[in-house]
Amino acid sequence: MTDSSPSNPLLRPLTRVILTLWVIFAVALAVKLTCWPHKHTVFPVYHAAVQAALAGDSPYDRVGELDLFRYPPPSLWLFFPFGVLPIRLGGALWGACSVGITLWGALRLLRWALPGATTWSDRRVAVYLLVTLLVASRGLWNAQANGLLGGFIFLAVAEMARARYWLSSFAMAAALLLKPTMLSVPMLLAAWRPSWGVRLLAALAAIVMLTAVPAPKQSAWLWEKWVEHGKSSAGERRAAFRDAWTLGLTAVDLVRPGIDDPPLETPYARWYYPAVPGAFAFLALGTGWWLSRNLQPQAAVCLMAALGTCWMLLFGPAIEHPTYLLAAPWLGWALVSANEAGRWKSSGLAAGAGGAALLFVAGGLNANPYFPPLSASMPIAMVLLSAWLVAWGLEQGRAGDQSAVS
Repeated sequence: MTDSSPSNPLLRPLTRVILTLWVIFAVALAVKLTCWPHKHTVFPVYHAAVQAALAGDSPYDRVGELDLFRYPPPSLWLFFPFGVLPIRLGGALWGACSVGITLWGALRLLRWALPGATTWSDRRVAVYLLVTLLVASRGLWNAQANGLLGGFIFLAVAEMARARYWLSSFAMAAALLLKPTMLSVPMLLAAWRPSWGVRLLAALAAIVMLTAVPAPKQSAWLWEKWVEHGKSSAGERRAAFRDAWTLGLTAVDLVRPGIDDPPLETPYARWYYPAVPGAFAFLALGTGWWLSRNLQPQAAVCLMAALGTCWMLLFGPAIEHPTYLLAAPWLGWALVSANEAGRWKSSGLAAGAGGAALLFVAGGLNANPYFPPLSASMPIAMVLLSAWLVAWGLEQGRAGDQSAVS
C-alpha cells in the first residue's frame, strides 16, 4: 500500500479526501484527550490500572469513581507505554494510536483480503473508508480499547488471507488477550481451519509466558485477581448493551407496549436463552463452511471472519455501542459490493448505508418511548449484514460453478 505510482488507490482524489478526514479525526481525538482527559473517556481506567500494577497493587480494584479495569493481565503490557506517561500526554498518544491501528487494519483488509478490492474504483475505496470511519468513530471517541482490538482482528484476518498463519495467529492472540469476550471470531476461524487454531493456541501460550517472565509470582496473583473480578460480574446485564436480546426486548415492547421504555436491563432468560447463541454458532459455522467451499481462499477468510463478527455482536457478552467498531470494514464492504449479492443487494445497501448512519447518529442515544426501534438499530444492522453475507456467498458460489462448467 506504500506504492507511490498513480495506480496506488490511496493516492486517488476521493480516497485522499477520506484519509484526510481520518487524520483530522485522530488529531481531534488527541486534542480532546489532552484538554479534557477525564471527560467521556475510559483512558483514565487504563492509566490507573498501569499505575496500580507498577505500585504492586491490584489493577482490578476500584479507584475512586472510575469504572473497573476488566482486561486480562497480559493486556497491561499494551497499556503500559501510555499508562506510564502523564494522563494528558498518554491519553493523546493512546487516542492517536487507536485511530491509526484501526485504519491500518482496514487498509490491510483492503489490500490483501476483501474480494476484488484491488480493482475497486476511487469512489468505492473512498466509500469503504468513509463507512469504516463513521462506524468506528464512536468506538474510538471514548478511547475504549476497541480501536486496538479491531486493528488486531483486521490485521489477523488480512494475514490469514495471505496465508501468513503465524503472524495472523499472534495478531489474533493479542486481540483475544485484550478482550476474551470476542472469542467467537477466532473460534469460528479455528473450527474452519484447525491448523490455524493450533497456531493460535501456541501464540496465546507464548504471549502469556513471555509477559509473566519479568515477575512470575505477581503475574499469577494478577490472574487470580482477574478471575475473581470475572466471577463477580458474570451474567451482568446493562441497559447500554445492544445485541440480539435487545432486539427481542424491543420487539416485545412494540407488540405489547408498556408505560416505560424497552426494559433493556432485563436479565437474560436463563432457562432457554443460553441455548440460542450455541445454536446460532453452529449455524454460522455450518453456513460459512458450506458457502466457502466454492470460494477463493481470500474471499472465504473474509466471509468466515464477517460471519463470526455478526454472531459476536448479536450473541456475545457485554456488547455495547463502541463494540460495533469491529463491524466497520464489513459494513463498508457490504455497501460498496452490494450488487455482488444479486437480487439480495438491498440487504447490503441497507446494512452498509443504514448501519453506518444509525451507528454514527443514533448509536449513543438512549431508548425512548417515541421510537423504540432506536434501541435495536445496531443488531438490526447485523442481521442485514448476515443476510447479505449469505446472499453474497451463494452468488459467488454460483458464479464459480458456471465458470467451472464453461
